[in-house]
Amino acid sequence: MAWLQLIEGERYLSISKNSRLQLLPLPCTRGLILDRNGEKLTQNEASFSVGVIPSNVSNPDHLLDHLARILKLDKKVILERLGKASNPFRPVVLKRNVGISTVTFLLEREEEFPGVVIIAQPVRTYPYGRLASHLLGHLGEVSQAELSLSSGYGIELGDLVGKMGVEKVYNRYLQGEKGGRQVEVDAHGRALRTISEKDPLPGHNLYLTIDLRMQEIAEKELGERKGVVLIGDPYSGEILALVSHPGFDPNLFSWGISESEWNRLRDEPLHPLENRVMRGEYPLGSTIKVIIASVALEEGIISKEDTFFCGGSFTIGNRVFKGWKEEGHGRINLEEAIIHSCNVYFYQLGLRLGVKRIIRYARLFGLGKPTGIDLFSEKQGFLPTPEWKKKYKGEAWYGGDTVNLSIGQGYILVTPVQMLKVISVIANGGYLIRPYLIKKIVSPRGALIKEFQPQKMGRVPLSPATLNFLRRSLRDVVRRGTGWRVKNKIVEISGKTGTAEVSEGQKPHNWFIGYAPSTHPRLAVVVLVENREEDIQIASQITREIFSQIFEKNVH
Repeated sequence: MAWLQLIEGERYLSISKNSRLQLLPLPCTRGLILDRNGEKLTQNEASFSVGVIPSNVSNPDHLLDHLARILKLDKKVILERLGKASNPFRPVVLKRNVGISTVTFLLEREEEFPGVVIIAQPVRTYPYGRLASHLLGHLGEVSQAELSLSSGYGIELGDLVGKMGVEKVYNRYLQGEKGGRQVEVDAHGRALRTISEKDPLPGHNLYLTIDLRMQEIAEKELGERKGVVLIGDPYSGEILALVSHPGFDPNLFSWGISESEWNRLRDEPLHPLENRVMRGEYPLGSTIKVIIASVALEEGIISKEDTFFCGGSFTIGNRVFKGWKEEGHGRINLEEAIIHSCNVYFYQLGLRLGVKRIIRYARLFGLGKPTGIDLFSEKQGFLPTPEWKKKYKGEAWYGGDTVNLSIGQGYILVTPVQMLKVISVIANGGYLIRPYLIKKIVSPRGALIKEFQPQKMGRVPLSPATLNFLRRSLRDVVRRGTGWRVKNKIVEISGKTGTAEVSEGQKPHNWFIGYAPSTHPRLAVVVLVENREEDIQIASQITREIFSQIFEKNVH
């Protein structure tokens, strides 16, 4: 008696109180994600979850056998969830988004299921389905690793958190703060009366830089092709449309994705869960010619009037490098070489420049490092050097490597979002701007929590003469060169086409990078079609359709 009362008295008193008084969490509503004009890209719908308070369960085997059958769950899964419970007096969620018939069945037989609780909680839904899925992301149960990183933010085991996209990056703003209700319960765990209650606080709302109408136009025109469309403001870095296809429906995760569906998404050869915008790494093809021309003019290696002869091919050592025009372009200067994308001209120019100059300027344009876009796991692409090749390939750097590099082939790799920075440099007068996706964060009552501003990341050393030359050349690429498919009656577009060869047996990737209008740029664009099926410059055609609709309907 002395041991029970004097030594262990406080512990047993606490157990007695906790078995009579229980704290039931009140879920909070997740903040909304909206486009720049206030259009809702996410919603929250009411749903029911079934949970168990371990301390109220007197006959676990009997109860769990019944619940496994009713909820269509494996008993091992239920036991695993209960085993992870850190507090036996708080509900452990067994199944989310349970149908109303199951909820009614359990409530009507409350005495038969001691310890079982029904939790009303909002579920995240995405009204536009696959639209902007890589940008928005999806939710999932917090992992043990995420839990340790989220200490201090009120996240507990079993909670739903952002798993990718802005749902993940800005989870702590979106999640809100849970409330709680302290109730008195009887011996069966049934609530008798409420002792106290704290209301939950909804999460903050995110306003994206994305324009929903632009996003819809871009997704529609890319269609079912595998690839990317990026539209941004070249002066501020705001991303106005971000498309990575194929995508996925984030609603699958909201309502509880099945193991078979998850395995299908994870193992799909086209990788629908991969955000190609900032994780896809590709050879950039002839779009590199914008950088090569910049190197040549700024370093004074050639003048814009210097010419090289193009006979349709170029030989170095025992290798023959072909141009796309079999009969060649004849003697041609730099401007005409850009307009007609003459590979043979750039083979010779690249050799004169040398690999070190080319790579140095590629870095100045922002290649070979992350752009800083506010999404997790951005890749940095790859810029090859002679030192790298010697170390990892065990070979010297040959002239043929420089020839390949000069037309964006060989070892070099870039991400589409990096190419948006490259073309924005030409459009905005030489500035590197960090691309970003969030305009502002606003409280549920409308108070401004945080506002995001454009961020300049340096200046590419291009003289006004070089910039004017590049702008004139890119305008004429569309007027009378390889980008003629972009030409339309609505708005004048400037840009550069690119075709990037890939592995043998695979069809090439097709690029278009550009901006519009040509004289006073307001929008920059990157279109990439992976392994194009069409025999035409399809990226140019997609750009024309997107910009025609945007400027005709005055979407921007």
